[in-house]
Amino acid sequence: MGVVWADGERERWLARAAALDHGLEQPDWVTAATGADKLSDLKPAQVTWLFAKGPEASARALLATTLFLRQRQRVDLGRVAIARFELDALPLALNEAGENADRLGLLLLPFSGPEAAALVAGWLRHLGSARLWARLWLARHPEAAAEALVPAAAGKPGRARQNAEDALRYLAAIGHPSFSPTAPAVRKGKAPAWTRPERLPEIRLASGGFLPSADVVRLIDALRQARLDDPLEPPPGSLDDGDRPLVVESSAAAQPLVAALEPALFAGCDRAGLAEFGRALLDEWLTDEMPASEAWVVLAQAHLGDDTTMDQLAPQVRSWPARSRWARAIDGLAVLATVGSDVALRHLLAIEEGMSGGPTNERAIVYLAQAAARRGLSVTQLADRLTITHGLDTGITLDYGPRAFTVVVDDQLTPYAQDAGGRRLARPPKPGVKDTDPSAYQRFLRLKKDLRATAVAQIARLERDMLAHRLRPASDFRAVLHPHPILGPIVRRLLWGEYDAGRLVRVLRIAEDGSFADRHDTTATVDPGAQLGIVHPVELGDDLAGWAQIIADYEILQPFAQVNRSMVALTEEQRAATSLPGFGPLPSERVAALENRQWHGNGFITESREHTQLAHGLPGGLTLLIELDPGVSTSGYQTVDTQRITEIWADETWSDHWQVARRIPLGACDPTALSELLVELHAAVRE
Repeated sequence: MGVVWADGERERWLARAAALDHGLEQPDWVTAATGADKLSDLKPAQVTWLFAKGPEASARALLATTLFLRQRQRVDLGRVAIARFELDALPLALNEAGENADRLGLLLLPFSGPEAAALVAGWLRHLGSARLWARLWLARHPEAAAEALVPAAAGKPGRARQNAEDALRYLAAIGHPSFSPTAPAVRKGKAPAWTRPERLPEIRLASGGFLPSADVVRLIDALRQARLDDPLEPPPGSLDDGDRPLVVESSAAAQPLVAALEPALFAGCDRAGLAEFGRALLDEWLTDEMPASEAWVVLAQAHLGDDTTMDQLAPQVRSWPARSRWARAIDGLAVLATVGSDVALRHLLAIEEGMSGGPTNERAIVYLAQAAARRGLSVTQLADRLTITHGLDTGITLDYGPRAFTVVVDDQLTPYAQDAGGRRLARPPKPGVKDTDPSAYQRFLRLKKDLRATAVAQIARLERDMLAHRLRPASDFRAVLHPHPILGPIVRRLLWGEYDAGRLVRVLRIAEDGSFADRHDTTATVDPGAQLGIVHPVELGDDLAGWAQIIADYEILQPFAQVNRSMVALTEEQRAATSLPGFGPLPSERVAALENRQWHGNGFITESREHTQLAHGLPGGLTLLIELDPGVSTSGYQTVDTQRITEIWADETWSDHWQVARRIPLGACDPTALSELLVELHAAVRE
């Protein structure tokens, strides 16, 4: 057991005490620290003060009395405590690193010893920064690692042995051979009865006949080894990213696809027959209540499945997070991404859009980005290309037999029927006795319903694109958007901006013929490689009124509020200020309801258990904060009827937001996101 520092590391960690100096300390804090039996007896701000510059004896005595810290600045707090108290801070480092290895695993880097070795060895399969911290730790403490892990690698099969073997393999790879671990384990054990060939459909061969039973058994044995690929190299993260380390959570790191199997296993098999076989396996596994030991069945669909399989698998994947089947949901996302067909990726998009955040949502986003990149596209471009057309691109005819009607769609995406004479009907007539295909009428009704659902989903997606500043190359407008029967009528009713390095260059609208027009209604030439995005009205400045008039003159009914959108545009004086004055009164219930809209309160780490501060993330690593008086209860039961917002300000997201001084000018905030949040706050007064 010991502490080994890299050159200058301890000094750098100690220097982070300046970032913890919140200026809130009071004369009685020394007494509070001296009288505390455990860290949880102190307020979070007192803990930060204690570790950074409080009495050393009290800090050392309390270091081992907490399971985890509640501060946002846990990396800085841990680094300062470890640099200041060294071995006395080992329990803190073990607790913090064990609670979040990606974010806090670097706190173990100076410590050698068996406890650290056992914990670090389990990180080598992580997708995120924990894998980097593990490698750095092993390279710094090779002898201590070998001493602690060789016995575990020779022990009983299990997770501890597997982790130890992984670590010793890595040590050998970097020049520290100390043990010869066995080959990676192969899944053994008796296969369930439902995997027997007689319980499953026969697999057709492309040349005719069926795959022999012995070959089916070998195929199932191979499928039972199905797994995700090894994590991509190099591991993400960095210790040398300015004052704070660059940390990447496993859910936000590059995600692995399903590892390939030997192609010879499937040689000669009919693809449709394999897919049917795979769906039967999936049905049996679901019927057997999804045993975790046989979860290979999900990954096997990447080798066996087709688009019909993806249609069957996707609803299951969508439901698994709500049933706490997180690992299965991740496997399902990997299967959809590995298959990578239009149908599979359309399901992946729908699953991601239906999630409300969290690690599984983050993984879906990464899988989409990787799938789009494999096609040379952004996720936005991929979503455009995967938008279903419902057959409108090739034309839809309702053939009743003796008579037929053509389906046409107006700019509001309302479908109509058009008879042979060109007369438009709100809906086709009901089938008569002479009509030979009465189902055509029902097809129109289904189309109308499906078209409405698709239009609503795409309008919502494009509105999110506006709020997130998602861009598309101008070449996509003529090639993809304008000719699309659903996207075309939507994008033509919006204002678009040409951006250069994030800066709005000019504003454009799309004419009926697909050309661009500027504010003077003059045809504008746009380079095909120019980046275009949907403009938020706060970006239009003095041009907003002129554009609103053009939209009105052309009687354009926008798909969502754009030029007439409620907004808050800061003055130059407000942009230079570091805070805005508050307002009120606001009903306490409406303030508390903001927590359902991704605002987060501070009440869970305060003694009063009241939110006196609400925070909402902004792009660019910033957070918008509002100070409340008197504060809303964390319990949901409000004892005070009204609240007042006393101040609105911005801070860096990583901070605990305790500093008395305001440091971030509001002009540094993304104007679109800031406007949306300020509108939301003002709406709480009016609702």
